[in-house]
Amino acid sequence: MISVFRLWLALFVLNSALTFQNRWPTLGVRWVAELSIELAALLLALALFAVWRGAPGRRLRYAVSFGYVVLTLGRYLDVTAPALMGRAINLYWDSQHLPNVAALFLDQAAPWQIALGLSALMALLITLAALLHWALGVVMTALQQAATRQALGGLALTLLALCGAGRWIPNLPLEHRFALPVTAMLAEQAQMTLAATLLRDSRWIARQPPLPNSDLGRWGKGDVLIIFFESQGALVFDDPRFAIPLADNFAALERSLNAAGWQVASARVESSTFGGGSWLAHSSLLSGLRIAEQGDYHDLLTSDRATLANRFTAAGYRSVALMPGLRHSWPEGRYYGFDRILDGKSLDYRGPAYGGWVIPDQYSLHRLHQIEIAPTNRPPLLVVFPTINSHAPFTPLPPYHPDWSDVAVGSDKTPSSDAAALGARLDGEALATAYVHSVRYNLEVLGGYLHQFAPANALLLVLGDHQPPAIVAGRDSSWQTPVHVFSRNPDLIRAFQAAGFQAGIKPGATALGGIENLGPLLLRILDGRADRVLTDVLP
Repeated sequence: MISVFRLWLALFVLNSALTFQNRWPTLGVRWVAELSIELAALLLALALFAVWRGAPGRRLRYAVSFGYVVLTLGRYLDVTAPALMGRAINLYWDSQHLPNVAALFLDQAAPWQIALGLSALMALLITLAALLHWALGVVMTALQQAATRQALGGLALTLLALCGAGRWIPNLPLEHRFALPVTAMLAEQAQMTLAATLLRDSRWIARQPPLPNSDLGRWGKGDVLIIFFESQGALVFDDPRFAIPLADNFAALERSLNAAGWQVASARVESSTFGGGSWLAHSSLLSGLRIAEQGDYHDLLTSDRATLANRFTAAGYRSVALMPGLRHSWPEGRYYGFDRILDGKSLDYRGPAYGGWVIPDQYSLHRLHQIEIAPTNRPPLLVVFPTINSHAPFTPLPPYHPDWSDVAVGSDKTPSSDAAALGARLDGEALATAYVHSVRYNLEVLGGYLHQFAPANALLLVLGDHQPPAIVAGRDSSWQTPVHVFSRNPDLIRAFQAAGFQAGIKPGATALGGIENLGPLLLRILDGRADRVLTDVLP
């Protein structure tokens, strides 16, 4: 006979396995006083089975235990992914990127650390499975006793009735006592998988209006550099944890550039992604469409839609993609229509590696200038450059060299000493500190380039591609990112201000719209059709 204590302990374990919450900002979990509707449904089903067939066999016990482990792991994903990433997980698309994400966080971990971590993970999973199997065994054994079966069946029916009443009667505050069911999340994942495969409609792109045509000649066809600052979200201006330590850096950058003849106007836009998936934001800007998930991205790459690079090429520009993070072929570059792709190999970097991305952004920008911008008698350039050193885990960070000749090929021999330990890479506070340093590095590189190298007639469009992961940004952060334009032409700056930008390095409080609006906006302004910017481009 099962003791009352063992039975209630088993029920406590089973309920906790489907109701825990994330302990932000960590990978850990915490207990909460909620009830699992799925456990109630399982208790009722097992009680009815015991009446109908008696004691469950060994296969059924293991099948139920396996299903419960799946539900528990599903619960972990459901509460951890949004807390740390800032968005719900899409298992179909996100699982494809897990190896690359893991490699970024483990790039400097010793093999023994990785082996120890994997062993600890396997031990944890085995312990979890054994604990749940024990708890389910206690419940199934207890259900063979008529009195216990009636009590648990009645309890299950009561909980199901209370949950249903809370859902259907608005004034009855019962629903919040129950955890969100994991089965709903699993059903949603199945629905998203079908939507991404069998039910996908890739023709939606063909139904969208094309990017505007433009000869881009209104301002003399100077070079245009679009620089995506990796992970620089609007929190650098909105969240005191970041805005306060970075305020002097932004102010100093603005003062020094104004003294050198550069003017700046700023705004904010809604990114199409959060905490990762940078290519979705990049493709949104380049295509003029909101590319918000991997399926949209695949649809875009198989379409014949003209991109920003195509429009600039048609206007006589040479388009260059500076992609220092590329370590493999990039067929997307052919779709976008770039005339040249400067990848990691092309940049010929021979210095120390800085994390999984290896190459310092300052070096990449310096090499771009030497190869493409410094030569004379060349066509105007469109450059698209996604930076890499402010990518999570934001460390190790290369040193900034005020004398840019120090970052020439092979001259940077001293690796950074700020590489974080593996544990710190999974700690929200440590990541937040490293994030501040990475933003400072971005600002130093940008200021140094504008002071020392940027052509006088150049226009720089500098924006964050997305907010950092929620483990840094917080669980309720917006999807907004800042965007800045730098130019020595006051009339060009005023054209951006007419479109909603405001003078200075700090953006206004209201987003202009989605990041996908920036490409059409840029084409309209460079074509001199400022009077049509607001009505044709912005929502």
